[in-house]
Amino acid sequence: MVGNLGGYNNNINWVQGRRFWILADNRNFIYNKDMRAETIEMLCNPYAGEPLRLDGQFLVGVSSGQRFAIRDGIPSFVPRGVGLSRRSRFWQWFYDRSAGIYDEVMDLGDRLRYTSEQTVRREYISRMAINPGDKLLETACGTGSNFEHLPADGLYYGLDISWNMLRRAQRNLEKRGSRVELLHADGQQIPLRDGSFDHVLHMGGLQFYGDPFLGVREMARVVKPGGRVVILDEAAAAYRIFKRSPAHARHAPTKAAAVGELGRLAPHGAQDVRCGMVAGTHFFELTFRRPE
Repeated sequence: MVGNLGGYNNNINWVQGRRFWILADNRNFIYNKDMRAETIEMLCNPYAGEPLRLDGQFLVGVSSGQRFAIRDGIPSFVPRGVGLSRRSRFWQWFYDRSAGIYDEVMDLGDRLRYTSEQTVRREYISRMAINPGDKLLETACGTGSNFEHLPADGLYYGLDISWNMLRRAQRNLEKRGSRVELLHADGQQIPLRDGSFDHVLHMGGLQFYGDPFLGVREMARVVKPGGRVVILDEAAAAYRIFKRSPAHARHAPTKAAAVGELGRLAPHGAQDVRCGMVAGTHFFELTFRRPE
């Protein structure tokens, strides 16, 4: 099915993408540094859209010959500082340097009730309807803290622009005995084929994207028809996103108004669009489904 979902300034064509199936059992996957063959088939060149082939420790574009290194089992699609906006380069730098203390700082913020990430994980993410064998991509996955709150029998993928955050995620996942495929990539140029996932999750960081609307379009592109996109972040982030966009700023004079207007981020034609605050937290939710 192909449908045009152009709206506001975030036009998108929904295209039924090629599907790849992976069998799962009910045990936790043990993390290792070898990529699954199925994962390689799901990947594509984020700049040319072409399939990739494995050549030793590189993924190579079948037409362009462009090469992407695989380091410690993590394919890297963002050479440092190359092809990134100034804003993206700054936040890549920031998170690369804060990765070593990130979890501890966030835990302290939760204890002091400055943030409410753990509440969101416990009361929202842990209750997401993930069926056995469902594939879920988390964009801006950071140190991988959300994966332990998801059912053990899903198939999970994590993407982040910060290499050091991914390396910490790799260590955290190994300690927990969780299997997650990690990708070093820009959430505005996701290196995965159309319609690859049953769910896409994003928690925090959308305000740091150079173009948050493009980031949401990319989430929508890689989810299957009927699949669900879930975006969670602090209410203040919604306000900042709209204030940076002249076409939308007038609709978000306050944080409360911005949360109420979050549907503007969803591609036109998206189904079951919901937005509002997550009860008992500082976080909003924006969810929608890709049309069948």
